[in-house]
Amino acid sequence: MLSILSSLKPSKLVSAACTAVAVCASVMGIASCSMMHDDLDPCPTRDTGLFVRFVYDYNTQRADMFKDHVGYVQLNVFDEAGKLVAQRKVSNSEVESPLQTYGYTMHFTNDELPAGHRYRLQAIGLQKDWDEANKTAGAKYRMLNAVKDTASVRIALDRDMAVVTNTQLHPVSTEAPLDTLWHTLKVNTDLILDKSEYDAPVPAPARTVAPYSVYPLEDQLVSVEEDHATYATVSMIRDTKQLNITVRQIEHPDEVFASDFKVTLVDDNCLLGSDNALLPADSVLYRPYAQWTSRFDHNGLTIEPENAVTDEDFVGEKDPDLQRTAHYNFMFNRLMFNKDINKSARLVLRNRKTDEVIANINLPYILAEGRDAFALYNYTPQEYLDREYDYHLDFFLKGDKWVYIIVDVNILGWSKRIQNVAL
Repeated sequence: MLSILSSLKPSKLVSAACTAVAVCASVMGIASCSMMHDDLDPCPTRDTGLFVRFVYDYNTQRADMFKDHVGYVQLNVFDEAGKLVAQRKVSNSEVESPLQTYGYTMHFTNDELPAGHRYRLQAIGLQKDWDEANKTAGAKYRMLNAVKDTASVRIALDRDMAVVTNTQLHPVSTEAPLDTLWHTLKVNTDLILDKSEYDAPVPAPARTVAPYSVYPLEDQLVSVEEDHATYATVSMIRDTKQLNITVRQIEHPDEVFASDFKVTLVDDNCLLGSDNALLPADSVLYRPYAQWTSRFDHNGLTIEPENAVTDEDFVGEKDPDLQRTAHYNFMFNRLMFNKDINKSARLVLRNRKTDEVIANINLPYILAEGRDAFALYNYTPQEYLDREYDYHLDFFLKGDKWVYIIVDVNILGWSKRIQNVAL
């Protein structure tokens, strides 16, 4: 190199030196990119096609929890006519966990998705691989048909096809908690990285800011252009909810047992379409997958009686210094808000001994009261029901009547008391 430079005139020497520096910088840049750690920003790229990422920040925490919660994702890509043109399935395993990488990205080349077209992106998520999940005990979410087009996307929750005696209710198994299901909310897109501008920064995954109810189908479409890379962020919504119910007695706090009460949830919410809307299907009966009785002394400390296994072991035990609470854990599919109890999910609390109905309430209406804990965001009832997934209700009884319900929200100990105005 030195011998070549020494033979050049001064003007050409400067030019050659600049060229050499540029070449070295280019080589070093390429080398440095190959040595970058995974947790650093991605290197500039000249790639084209569609890059798809996922977020789950449609929650009351308003934080992206996709990599911590979702262990399986299936992405369906449909063309303008609604026909399936591409599909990817990715899941975490004991060997590798790609979805736990922040900003995990799927890439579709222009050979897979030709440029000049608009595509609809639809993602479905679970906590673990769908096929593996379906081998375990309990009710499962199942794809009813092979996905060929948007109309064929039907996700059903398992239920017993034999109805409960003298009803039209199909019970959901209580053998195990439900697997958690996520569905597509909307798609945000950025058209970037023209080949002549390959040093443009890769954008961060877009955040979800508006409620589900305002997103039309247009917001699930993305355009793929020639000689460009399109980044699309699929925002996901969690459909599976969990609810803990506690029952207490005001007059006789030592006379409450979980086995005293039959707690059920009735709804028509076992079938979902491609747009995550609930479709008419069977009325299903949810029952607690777990229930138990807690005992406390006058200091609020939990007491466990010797050799007690079931509620029957407590019977006959009277102690004015003790109080008991009955607990019930539920999991169920997406709830829809409706002020009409006849068109909404109903929570029924019944005394097993007397067969008297203690409470028959509009569950979504009561749970939506919890949105007051997030008054700053002015959530609508439906947006709150879609964002929240962990609910808590405390029933306070006086004899065989409920006096009031406490709606608890896991934020700064917030709670709201709802009085039974019928008393």
